[in-house]
Amino acid sequence: MDNIIKVNNLTKTYDNFKLDNITLEIKKGSIIGLIGENGAGKTTLIKLLLGLIKKDKGDILLFNKTLNSKVKEDIGVVLDDSFFPEVIKVKDVNSVMKNIYKSWDEKLFLKYLKDFSLNENMLIKNLSKGMKKKLEIITALAHHPKLLILELFGNL
Repeated sequence: MDNIIKVNNLTKTYDNFKLDNITLEIKKGSIIGLIGENGAGKTTLIKLLLGLIKKDKGDILLFNKTLNSKVKEDIGVVLDDSFFPEVIKVKDVNSVMKNIYKSWDEKLFLKYLKDFSLNENMLIKNLSKGMKKKLEIITALAHHPKLLILELFGNL
């Protein structure tokens, strides 16, 4: 079975924190969870995988390739914080995302809005936290990703 994620000797250092020498392989079709205390490095690892921050050393392969724009096309992401501008309507997310993802599926996006009971004419600022999270999940799925990364935290 192919690795969808392969990390070897990954290190990232901040003034008061070090993610040190992480090695892992995640096979295609796997579902995994990162569990740990606050400050353990879960978010740092996710940000490194997505190329949002730079590694100090080590290797990261997604789909057996280094991260590039083509690889990013195959990743659906839901981060803990909402990333939508508050002043647009739910339906406007479609216009934005179809300019970002070549594989964006407008019909699927609109179907998921109905399935999740989201009003496409509501302003994002008027959505509840749960409704915003639904919109983020819909957006992460509506371009048919091969890898789905969900950063969903609650009070534990």
